[in-house]
Amino acid sequence: MKNVSQIMSSLQNKPQFSKLLEYRCINKLKSSLLLSIQNYIKKGYIKNNTLFFILRARLNKHDEQNNIQMLQTILNSPMILKSEKFLDCIDIKIKDVVFFVDNNPDKEVPLHITNAHKHLYNERANGDIEINIQNEKLKQIANSILTIIKNNR
Repeated sequence: MKNVSQIMSSLQNKPQFSKLLEYRCINKLKSSLLLSIQNYIKKGYIKNNTLFFILRARLNKHDEQNNIQMLQTILNSPMILKSEKFLDCIDIKIKDVVFFVDNNPDKEVPLHITNAHKHLYNERANGDIEINIQNEKLKQIANSILTIIKNNR
């Protein structure tokens, strides 16, 4: 019986599932960056042998150049690529790395609202009370409440 990782590794080596291999390679390269930079990355993709990382916010120029240089060093070094961590990236040809900022905000995920707050209870009051209010306006409001209670019973 095969487990999930064995099935995934056999699938990703087929040409029709090459995107799985690209996705794993992008995640491995992303994990090689600093954690503070990883949190800025919204997503990554490969197009025309160029690795694109879409950022949530702008990095300063020095950090951006250092990260590009580090990723290019990893991609151009056969010794590093043959290490166990980057085995998924051996077959993928990446010539350039580009960081750019997507200023669109992330889509908000609606919160799960339960129906627990929508319970309706039967009226337990029976409306057998006397209203001793001298103000006519308040007495009229209290009588209307009393008739509502008697009708809902």
